[in-house]
Amino acid sequence: MHTDKYIQALVSDQEFFQIHRENVLGSEMDVFKNRPRSLVDFLELSNNHGDQPYLIYQDKVITYAEHLKLVKKAAYILKNEYEVKPGDRVAIYAANCPEWVIFFWATVSIGAIACGLNGWWKGSEAMKAIEDADPKLIVADQKRFDRISGEPTHPVLIFEEMDLANQSEMIDSFIRLDEDECACLLYTSGTTGAPKGVMTSHRSMIANSTLSMLQGAAVSQDSSSKGIDWGKHKPTSLLTSPLFHVSGLSAGVVTSLFAGSTTLLYAGKFSAHKILELIDKFNVTSWGGAVPTALKRVLDAANETNISLPSVLVVGGGGAPMPPALIERTKEVFPSSKYSFGYGYGLTESGAITIINWGENLNSNPASPGQVMPTVNVELRDEEGQVILEDNEEGEIFVRSPSVMLGYFNNPEASSESLLEDRWLRTGDFGFKEGHLFFISSRRTDLILRGAENVYPQEIELLLDLHPMVEESAVIGLPHEDLGQEVAAVIKLVNSEITQEELSNWVSSKLADFKVPSKWIFAEQSLPRNASGKLMKHVLIDSSKNTMVEENE
Repeated sequence: MHTDKYIQALVSDQEFFQIHRENVLGSEMDVFKNRPRSLVDFLELSNNHGDQPYLIYQDKVITYAEHLKLVKKAAYILKNEYEVKPGDRVAIYAANCPEWVIFFWATVSIGAIACGLNGWWKGSEAMKAIEDADPKLIVADQKRFDRISGEPTHPVLIFEEMDLANQSEMIDSFIRLDEDECACLLYTSGTTGAPKGVMTSHRSMIANSTLSMLQGAAVSQDSSSKGIDWGKHKPTSLLTSPLFHVSGLSAGVVTSLFAGSTTLLYAGKFSAHKILELIDKFNVTSWGGAVPTALKRVLDAANETNISLPSVLVVGGGGAPMPPALIERTKEVFPSSKYSFGYGYGLTESGAITIINWGENLNSNPASPGQVMPTVNVELRDEEGQVILEDNEEGEIFVRSPSVMLGYFNNPEASSESLLEDRWLRTGDFGFKEGHLFFISSRRTDLILRGAENVYPQEIELLLDLHPMVEESAVIGLPHEDLGQEVAAVIKLVNSEITQEELSNWVSSKLADFKVPSKWIFAEQSLPRNASGKLMKHVLIDSSKNTMVEENE
């Protein structure tokens, strides 16, 4: 049982948060008993919010009533002009914008599957996911379409070329699928570099939204009891997380629509000063995309102008460990969040919310992402697969909950490796526990956490090794004050007739900019390998054990 007294009371006393046991895809587990059974229910219930703002984007405000009409119009286009049927995929390749959100809802409203493509991908990367998903239609903004222009063999609808507001036809009714049918694919790169589409069900997104609302209700009750005024401003969330991430989509606009709150969509390149201006202008009450890198930049900008923003009641993030000093600085700039700041652990495959830390637990244990949320089960297992019950003993993290993915789309081998028959998800992450609190010790072995983006080294290594001047390569993460980690490439050249700039351009031509190494280390000898030929990256990371590598900066 969760130790927070407000969580306990809400689950015990509130009908909406009541929990019981059910069979989910063959496994008995805890679920919210009185949940909606389809995302279509979210859409229908949203009509109750009428003229309240749902989305704010630049100078545009879209109310709940307007949004519902636009969704019905977009759904009509999908269904009647492009013949999208239940189970078909619709790929969305765009920056955060209202059309992204509208076409997501339009897609799921007719039983189809929305595929969120990484808006930072280069055209060749996007094409890999498009080939995998084989969508009935690609909807895109012009900038991203230009990256794949001439290549796609699928129909394409460009946002800038349509005018939904003047579209007269709308669908008459929604299509409600079983809650265990797939609602969306969110792509996560595997260590082989091939994109994997995480199949997320209606049940998963509903469970995640319910957990978000449960945690939000507990936080508000706690901080209200300590004098924080939650009624001064209308609930308004600043969304800086991309919609192709589970944090931006499921925990962001989907939960916002269910809760009836307003989402302020951030537009353009990240600017800390712009973040502060938007928070002040719109009296933002919640910012959930405060990953350490972004948060540090915003706090630095706030300190330059000596600004304090009391409208913000909740600040939270994930994706990387949260330094305690950053938590304390946050409470100074956003004083109303001093009892509600939180961060946690989760992944796309687990459906987002898994472990969260806030309140007294965060004050006393800031290094922990927290404890397991209701309806979620977490186990640590040793190399033999046995459950670890003792404290402070490291093991691999396994998760089972109604939010866990259905599997990887069109990839049964990867699905069977990650998702066991009894619905336990093998995360590939490692950690340990102390009482009810969990601690993350390593993330997927070689994974580099650059800002809030996951960078998988092998994808970059495979590309570097194709270069005729590269004999062998290794990509590692090195500590970085701002980003947490930076991408570093250790290279053994065939000869030295190549520059760092040429190698950077080689990677940049095929991969997103955040994957391009910012540090290049040139080795004079072969890279260290063990007896089986496996590269020993720990030797490269620890310079005291690496006498055969010479840096050339």
